[in-house]
Formats: sequence, structure tokens, C-alpha cells
Amino acid sequence: MTRRVIAVAIIAVWVVGLGLLYQRTTNRTPEQDLVEAGMRVSPATYYYILEQGGRQVGAASSALDTTNSRIISNDFVRGAIPVGDGVLQLEARSEARFTRGLRFRDVVIRATGDLTPFFLRGAMQEGENATLRVTAENSGEKPITLESPVTSPVFIPTVAPVPLMLRGNPKIGDSLRITLFDPVTRGAREVTLRIEADSLFLVADSAHLDTATRRWVRARQDSLRGWRITSRNAPFTAWVDAYGRLIAASEPGGITLVRTAFEMAFENWRLDQLLSPADSGTAKDFTQ
Repeated sequence: MTRRVIAVAIIAVWVVGLGLLYQRTTNRTPEQDLVEAGMRVSPATYYYILEQGGRQVGAASSALDTTNSRIISNDFVRGAIPVGDGVLQLEARSEARFTRGLRFRDVVIRATGDLTPFFLRGAMQEGENATLRVTAENSGEKPITLESPVTSPVFIPTVAPVPLMLRGNPKIGDSLRITLFDPVTRGAREVTLRIEADSLFLVADSAHLDTATRRWVRARQDSLRGWRITSRNAPFTAWVDAYGRLIAASEPGGITLVRTAFEMAFENWRLDQLLSPADSGTAKDFTQ
């Protein structure tokens, strides 16, 4: 066998290999995309200031954890939201579970405060016609169960951007159709998430206590690239990082979430609650 024949054979094998790789990456099913995205999920916890009109009205956290077979999302929010002439105190926790292939399994949400305490559970019912079954229990009332047929992957709002960002290198114009579970309406509806823009953010990743003001302030910050995710019929606009985790989000009622250090979110909020009602009426900038 001559050198030329050997060279031609090597080039032919290389071309065939590239062709198979191209076919594999361009002919993937949506389920394969989700599996690959799910395997890229890394455990992380982030903290947020809950704001209204530039004033901190609460604090929140969002965590993703992984096991060999599960992705678990834990979200927590605590706030005192001005409503009319009063203040609505609330606290809510949720835990949602997905397979490592980002297939939704169930979610449990508990809320307490000035509202009637309630417990909400949503679970997928697999079969020929997949449905999302949601059961709501208000204190002292009979449980109410609703079922919604679903034809696309189901996500809760804080996890919804993850598959869009982890399918590959994100770019403006990328989109993904999903079913979004809305805890407020207790229903599910199809939405198309789309990457509309990108920008750079300066995010506090540590804090120190200012001895003069007795407030936690930014000690160090990171420069972070974010992408704006929107949908015509989704209840929020979000900026997310390359892993699909929230950097900032807003909803039509004027409530915003801004990622920050733990102390600036939760410790400053705790200090606020120790103030007298007269003092707590003074707005302060807790993002500095």
C-alpha cells in the first residue's frame, strides 16, 4: 500500500467522522437536548434583594442541587410588600424535582403570612396524554385539584431559562417552547422563551459590615455577562447568566429581584425588621 493510498484512506475516515458528528449534533431530538442540558446543571445557590420602587421589601434565595438521578430546585422568598395603605407580610418556599434529563416530576409550595396559608402540590401524570395535576389546600378548606394537558416540557419560572441556556452557546434570537407552571393561577400554559439581548452586570459576591451605618455593603463584585429572556405570554422578564440562573427579574406589579451577596439580601432585611415602623419608612439604597 502506497503512502498516497494511506493518506487518502485517513482523510476519508476523518471526513466520515466529521459527517457523523455533524449529523449527531444537528439531528438531535428535543428530549436529547434536554438530557444534555440537564447533565450540564451544576449545584449553586444565589441570593436576591426583593425591591419595589428602589426600596428593599424582602429577600429571596434560589438553589439548584443535583444527585445521580435528580435535579432539585429550592426557592425561598420573604417580604413585606406595600399594598395600598397597608403592608402584606408573606413567606413562601418551594421544592421542585426534575430528572437529570430535566423532565419535571413534582413541585411542593408552602406559603404563610397575611394571606390564608396554603399548600400547593403539582405532579406530572405520565401516559398517552401527559397532564399536570395541581392540588391546592387552603387552611380549613377542602382541597381543590386541577388538571392541565401538556405537550411540551414543564418548568417552574426560576428553572425555565436553564434548558434554553445550556443547550449550547447561547446567542440572541435563540428560543425554546416550554410549558410554564404558574403558581399564582395554579395552571400551566405554553410559552416561547427567547433571548432578546445581552449585557454585562456587576454583581456583589461578598459583603462587609459598614461600622458607620451598621449596614452590609458590597465588599467585592464580579463582572457577569447576562442575557435577557422574554416571552409574550410569560409573567416575567429575566436576565440570566450562561447557566440559566437569574441575575435580575421583574414582573408587571413593579417587584424586582436583583442578585447580590447573602448578607446584603437577608441580613439587611433582618435589620430592617428590627427598626420601628417610623424608621422603616425611610428608603435606603441596599445595593451599594
